Amino acid sequence: MAGNWEFSELDTQMAAEMDAFLPRRLFDAHCHLYRLADLDIPEGSFMAEGLAEVTLDEWRRRIGMMVGEERLSGALFIPDPRPAQSIDIINDYVVQQVAAMPESRAAIIVAPQYGRDSAMAYLDNPQVVALKPYHTFSPDKPTFHCDLDSFLPEWAWRLAHERGLTIVLHMVKERALADPDNQRQIRAMCEQYPNAKLSLAHAARGFHSPNTVSSISSLRGLENVYFDTAAVCEPAAITAILHEFGPRKLMWASDFPISEMRGKCVTIGSGFAWLDDYSVDWDNISPACERMLVGLETLRAVRETCEAFGCNEQDIQDIFCDNAQRLFEVREESSTLTDDLYTYAKEQRIPGGTQLLSKRPEMFAPDQWPAYFREARGCELWDLDGRHYYDFSINGVSACLLGYRDPDVTSAVTRRLNLGSMCTLNPPEEVALADKLCELHPWAEHVRFARSGGETAVIAVRIARATTDRSLVAICGYHGWHDWYLAANLGESDELRGHLLEGLDPLGVPTELRGTSFTFTHGNLDEFEAILQDHGDRLAAVIMEPGRYHAPPPGFLEAVRDGAHRHGALLIFDEISIGWRLEHGGSHLRYGVSPDMAIFSKALGNGHPIGAVIGTRPAMSGAHNSFISSTQWTESVGPVAALATIDKLKRSRATEHVAHIGSRAQQCWREFGHKYGLPVDVENGYPCLPHFTFEHELLHELRTLYAQWMLQRGILGGTAFSPTMAHTDALMDMYAEAVDEVFAQIAEALDAGEVRERLRGPVAHRGFQRLL
Repeated sequence: MAGNWEFSELDTQMAAEMDAFLPRRLFDAHCHLYRLADLDIPEGSFMAEGLAEVTLDEWRRRIGMMVGEERLSGALFIPDPRPAQSIDIINDYVVQQVAAMPESRAAIIVAPQYGRDSAMAYLDNPQVVALKPYHTFSPDKPTFHCDLDSFLPEWAWRLAHERGLTIVLHMVKERALADPDNQRQIRAMCEQYPNAKLSLAHAARGFHSPNTVSSISSLRGLENVYFDTAAVCEPAAITAILHEFGPRKLMWASDFPISEMRGKCVTIGSGFAWLDDYSVDWDNISPACERMLVGLETLRAVRETCEAFGCNEQDIQDIFCDNAQRLFEVREESSTLTDDLYTYAKEQRIPGGTQLLSKRPEMFAPDQWPAYFREARGCELWDLDGRHYYDFSINGVSACLLGYRDPDVTSAVTRRLNLGSMCTLNPPEEVALADKLCELHPWAEHVRFARSGGETAVIAVRIARATTDRSLVAICGYHGWHDWYLAANLGESDELRGHLLEGLDPLGVPTELRGTSFTFTHGNLDEFEAILQDHGDRLAAVIMEPGRYHAPPPGFLEAVRDGAHRHGALLIFDEISIGWRLEHGGSHLRYGVSPDMAIFSKALGNGHPIGAVIGTRPAMSGAHNSFISSTQWTESVGPVAALATIDKLKRSRATEHVAHIGSRAQQCWREFGHKYGLPVDVENGYPCLPHFTFEHELLHELRTLYAQWMLQRGILGGTAFSPTMAHTDALMDMYAEAVDEVFAQIAEALDAGEVRERLRGPVAHRGFQRLL
């Protein structure tokens, strides 16, 4: 049976299996070079029984046997941190070796007793990009239980910050990342020294995988943290990192020459154990077990993780090469991928540039606002160029009330996808969702589903027309893009002006629909009564938002309901935007007015496509005979997402949280607007959908400038904000600091009369506007 430092037939078979999975270029993010004579290594240990000199060529040959030597484009080489004499000797050896491979990089050992000046002596070498502390240099004994700052001095953090270096950290203490002191010190130093980059070795020392799995979220929001897979042989810790940080923060690493040890590190009970020739009597194992090299066990764990996560080819290329090359400054990439793709889309492929008007960059800050995202979690997102933003704008157009990629909703959806989400039969989850909605709304008995807000409104209007055998509709508010709605703009005047969006040209809407939709203003009973007087006997439905930014006037909803019923029309409440945000189940529950039908979408699925029409049995009777049908309404992801979302919204008391967060936003706009004498008007409305305006002749220039300067601080900031469960008080503190700074800049620009001059691009659009 093959031993350490040998390559067996089983190893050869596994290497052949890995060949189809591995990308064409690999960069090893953590490996060691040394001369045994320079180290203090115990006799009889794995390394003592190995090579007298572990060179770059040995790394290339041995790791090449596992992955294909032609794939190896470089590595980060690290001295072994157990010097027999001086740290300089082991640092010098690695730096000399790396010089033979320009695409590779080197780390140097640093320690409390190894001063800043000693480390600085290496930094004129462009290949030296990282610092490597190690617990054995701590004066506190036993060193395996010491605090980080006992072996990682603050001068090293400061130096890394000043020079843009990476610190490669092997955590200690029994719980590794799950240790509160480790979490605290990592977060404090990463926040204090944001230009320093931290690579947490061994999947945040996830040899006992529950430590990483349970605690990886403690590092959320730290953009300067990365992870390598060195010697990690199980997928759980790697998977947790992917779920929390995505594929751009994870780096394959061999931990050479540990990769040449035969065996595996496994989670056992409250700790971990190395199953190797030093701990297991393999001759007495039954049935017989042939071991692989640790390097191949790591590759297998990474492959299993990538397959389970659904990584695509680019993700795998990032993990195995590009992430490390970017981190260690081996490669530079374009910083214009996001802008270039949008220019191509709007000029060559997608009329209007995007599928949704509200997501056009031109609505916020033309030529500055990012058009596309690569990843989104909580209230954070990353564009195609890797730029990170906190979203304090519309948060998925108010669709993601729990935050982006909520773990509970994602888990439910993933289960459904794994079981199959579409087939010839119907999803039983739609019945469960219908029951849940009727349970929340005792006045409702029937439910129909769609997959978007606009078509949900279409269905409700169709059902109302079928039930009443009438055609006309009274409108109050915004209800989508379909013909029945835009028909209101077929008259001689722009009747939809003031209903949230201006400039909605009914081009393409049949002129024969003229006179089928009529609008009235929220709170204006005279306008509504005029519609009833002129068209009441032909009115099929009144569709309206019960409230949006503020409560309806007392008695208004009751009067609309009674007026509609008096003339034989149905009342439809549009809860697509405000539903679930103001009141669990819909704003009309707060007002105590039950409609004949209500429609939901957006937050109902926390970003997953789902829409619902609920109604009384008589109101929904038209759905039995009117042909309302679509293939995609029968897939099961939407209902599954909605069930998980409704449950978590209730459990987490989402309405209370977003009201609190929105109130804080309103408070900071008022406070800093007053502080700098800005013409900021913060409507005294619902904090769950807060917004402000600049009461100034240059209001559109000012809101563009606001978005521009918030972008420079890593924040998507508009004059409207849709709070989510992912927005915390700590994030609101950060946001308030940014608003303070930006409002100060705006005040200075106004005083100088240079608002337009300080814009870096065109003024934000208003309403619907052609892009070309």
